[in-house]
Amino acid sequence: MMKIVTVIPLKKNIWRDNLSYFTAQDVPLGSLVTVPNRNGQMDALVIDSRPVNDLKSELKTAAWQWKKLTRVKKPAYLSPEFIKAVQIVSEYFAGSESAVAKSALPQAVLDDLPEIKTKLVNQGEPVLAEVMALQEGPEERLARYKSLIREAFAKKQSVYFCLPTEAALDRLAEPLARGIENYTLIGHGGLNKREQVEFWRRALTIEHPVLIIATPLFFALPRPDLATIVIEEESSPAYKMAVRPFLDWRLFAEELARQKKIRLILGDQALRSETVYRLGVGEISALGTLKYRLNSTATSQIIDERKSVPQNFAALDQRTIDSLENALDRQEKFFIYVNRRGLTPITLCRDCGTVMACEVCHSPLAIHKTARHKKAPAGERIFICHKCGQVVEIEDRCANCQGERLTLLGSGTEKVLEEIATLFPAAEALQLDSDTAKTTKRAKEIAKRFAHTPGAIMVGTELALNHLVGPIDHVAAVGLDAFLSRPDWRAGEKLFQTLLRLKRLAGKNFLLQTRQPEEKIFSYLSTGNLIDFYRDEIADRKTLGYPPFKVLIKISLAGKPAEISREMKKLSEWLAPWEPLVYPGLTKNILGLPILNLLLRLPGRQAGLTDGQAKSKEKTWPLPDVVKILKSLPPNFIVEVDPPSVL
Repeated sequence: MMKIVTVIPLKKNIWRDNLSYFTAQDVPLGSLVTVPNRNGQMDALVIDSRPVNDLKSELKTAAWQWKKLTRVKKPAYLSPEFIKAVQIVSEYFAGSESAVAKSALPQAVLDDLPEIKTKLVNQGEPVLAEVMALQEGPEERLARYKSLIREAFAKKQSVYFCLPTEAALDRLAEPLARGIENYTLIGHGGLNKREQVEFWRRALTIEHPVLIIATPLFFALPRPDLATIVIEEESSPAYKMAVRPFLDWRLFAEELARQKKIRLILGDQALRSETVYRLGVGEISALGTLKYRLNSTATSQIIDERKSVPQNFAALDQRTIDSLENALDRQEKFFIYVNRRGLTPITLCRDCGTVMACEVCHSPLAIHKTARHKKAPAGERIFICHKCGQVVEIEDRCANCQGERLTLLGSGTEKVLEEIATLFPAAEALQLDSDTAKTTKRAKEIAKRFAHTPGAIMVGTELALNHLVGPIDHVAAVGLDAFLSRPDWRAGEKLFQTLLRLKRLAGKNFLLQTRQPEEKIFSYLSTGNLIDFYRDEIADRKTLGYPPFKVLIKISLAGKPAEISREMKKLSEWLAPWEPLVYPGLTKNILGLPILNLLLRLPGRQAGLTDGQAKSKEKTWPLPDVVKILKSLPPNFIVEVDPPSVL
């Protein structure tokens, strides 16, 4: 019998959700096929197959000629549960099903589909499908995870242990796999094509239950005995994709677990406020007793920078310098976390208040040394735009008013290193940021050198924080006040989580330099009080209409002012029932074109209610009418659901 097969294209720059073809073959859901596309062929994933008799009316009224499916490459290769998760998540993020599916399916696997010689079946015990949260220190979580893995293996079940980055994977892979190395698979985007294909092949041929330690890249793995997905470091912003389809892997993992009817565990030392809120209203449950107090052996010292008068706008307070000197005398390690790279992140004209900005994208220009940059002579200093990479010669006058009173605000990693070199010329001082470590391999080398050098000093950004392993004798935080002025609704939570990681890293002393010591976040940090931070954060979000109480949707369009204004006006008219807000972006894009944004604030999912059990008449996201409009927009419109920033 002739059938109509609906497929998701697995090719870049195909913006349609799905395409349909006819075939006489039996093509199960999840099959990987080859279909005609214009003058060529492309891979596709089968999401539906129906007899022609069921679609007679559609076939008669179709405005195009139906084409024949070319070839079935792998029948029933991916699970129907994965396909359903792709469809639901693509609706939530108003993106294409094709882009979502490809994000969880390595291109190397598509190009070279490995032959599977054994057919795995689920012989384990029935799984209790639920979402659970775990909030404990790193050591306690590791012990609980190892116990969980042993229990799963005893029940003939496999575990997918998901981490946000390759650096995080490196820290945890060895202790998790200890004793079960033969049944542990490690996968991430840093593997070459051959290694990714071999990872996929082994994951589907080892008959013993396996521990999969991987980034989200391999969520499409159709391992039938998979019973638990762990999302470790749940608060990491790396789980939110910065490029299309802008999906959040935490939400994808939850939907995948729901479709597979398996357990999902969200773990971190400080979970996101949304997750804690869901716990509070009973939407998800706790795995053990959640810890709302940080236990640390390090003493904390909050240094009020206003009480000292640093010379020449020095980055390091005298009390931090004294601690450095004592550490060097004892040959103890010292890590200084700095929020920015370079010398100075902002240059301000004191006459007119103008911030020196990039002529292309209007982002603030940061001052850097030129030793690592080929576009300027060595020994000089230059402006660099951290957004678009423009390199500009430093001028002695303000470009706006020609004033000469230019002030340098803030400190970067290079400035802190300069001060250390002046104060302690014999010290072994290392720098770890994206200027010194262009690759993961280089970052690991610098971190290893620090770990094996007594009395070494490390100055680094969050990149360093991702590669360091504690305890480190002394840890200091410099320049974190910038978090408090960020136009980002997650800034407070991000600051608090960063400080918790730093304090947890410290073995003896933790120092925090700030000009706002009265900030409540710093008080919560000193006492290790997580619960009061969550209460304040959730109360503020409810008042201001932020997640989880509202879903934020930002649509951005860059181009010539008249054109984007006209297009946004048209879009705002289509979305008028949902009260859109149109406003200009703070900066331009990397091509120097102005940006216009449109923001929607829509009702969030009613916490504590499952599908079909809503007790409120208020419709929640995703709203079909809005999704239809957003999916119909051309590719030059950038649609972000739950964006990291609304500006």
